[in-house]
Amino acid sequence: MNARSGTTWALLWVLLFCVTAALEHSVDAAPKRGEDPTTTAPMGRSPTMAGRGNGPRKRANIPSTVGVMHGPTRRGSAVYPKQDIPISFNHGQHLKIGMDCAQCHTDIDASRRASDNNFPRGKVCDSCHGAQHPKPASEPAKCKLCHTSVDDENRVTAGLRVPRPMLKFNHALHDKAGSDCEDCHGDMSQVRLATVLQLPAEQDCLTCHDGKGATDTCSACHPTQAGGKLKVRAIDDRSMPALVPKDDNSWGAAHDLAFVEDHAHISKANSALCQSCHEESFCTDCHAGVIRPMRIHSGDFVNTHALDARAQTSNCQSCHRTQSFCLGCHERLGFDREPGSAFAVGGSLSFHPDGWAGPPGMPQAHAHAAQRNMTACSSCHTEDSCLACHATAGGPVGGLGANPHGSRFRDSARCNALATRNRRVCLKCHAPGDPQLDCL
Repeated sequence: MNARSGTTWALLWVLLFCVTAALEHSVDAAPKRGEDPTTTAPMGRSPTMAGRGNGPRKRANIPSTVGVMHGPTRRGSAVYPKQDIPISFNHGQHLKIGMDCAQCHTDIDASRRASDNNFPRGKVCDSCHGAQHPKPASEPAKCKLCHTSVDDENRVTAGLRVPRPMLKFNHALHDKAGSDCEDCHGDMSQVRLATVLQLPAEQDCLTCHDGKGATDTCSACHPTQAGGKLKVRAIDDRSMPALVPKDDNSWGAAHDLAFVEDHAHISKANSALCQSCHEESFCTDCHAGVIRPMRIHSGDFVNTHALDARAQTSNCQSCHRTQSFCLGCHERLGFDREPGSAFAVGGSLSFHPDGWAGPPGMPQAHAHAAQRNMTACSSCHTEDSCLACHATAGGPVGGLGANPHGSRFRDSARCNALATRNRRVCLKCHAPGDPQLDCL
């Protein structure tokens, strides 16, 4: 190996070491529920993500491919559909004069389902604002005092539209346990008209449902299918969005744009969480199927994949077969040793430096590289490339007889172990009856 080639390889190894170190530094431990979301690690699904030296950066929302998977959906969340409340109301103003929640929401203490209509009835309002439901002939119409959709003849033209939430909730049970309205709905003294923003979020529920004071199983709040998996789509309304964990998710599993790459850490740390929604086939469709999602790799990955493959930042073989996918692509692009290729014997180009595979008995740089990462070799070479040198002259292929084993290999326990486990591997290089085939 000349000095120039040695310097080139030294620089390549330094670059590889730096890339590997940076990638290892970016993988931290999975966050626990309740940790500060601004300090969670990249695999912790929080609104921010470590910016690798540039400070926290905003995480993306759910992948754009979700719309393609589930079809068009209406606005709102999977749990709380979009509501239309054509009412003019000020919660803060009513609380300020000393009223409490139960004076208007009269049936709330007996409510046992999230689908119950717990909005105040017109007659409840009449107790303070005068008889309007129904309106006596002697009373002037005051419809516009509360209703925002009223025509010129004082007729209300739009009513409440509050679709059923995909949620299980028992007001009576929570009231019996001592919960206040503020525990779930927050401080209403600064709220005018209440919307879905005042309905409890997952973080609010998990304050009490921590597995100690109250159960923390997903099915305690989310409806389930017959098999026990969570319902991710409403059965009676397919236009509702799918239930996809996102944003500041307390379980650490927000399905954002980065989740397709780092979900492995979360699934290993808490596989039961994934199984709450997904069947095993959901995983195997990608990891063992024929068609993989196109968004696993970036658009220019064909130009940068060599770095990932060499550093083994991801297991290429979990999706690709090196002897068909990698080799086939490299051959089509001309990176092979077939006659006519620039990399063929006697060609103008060489991927490896001088002395990479020297005569038997000389230092062999390729041996160390093959032991470290045989996958890199197999992306261009087939088994025949190895047999051409390492097979014995009388073997099935016929090679140069270059011994790939160390000294006194036949006396070692490894020789016996390999021969006992799978002797057919030995017959790749040795002919049956070869004296060198037997261990001592």
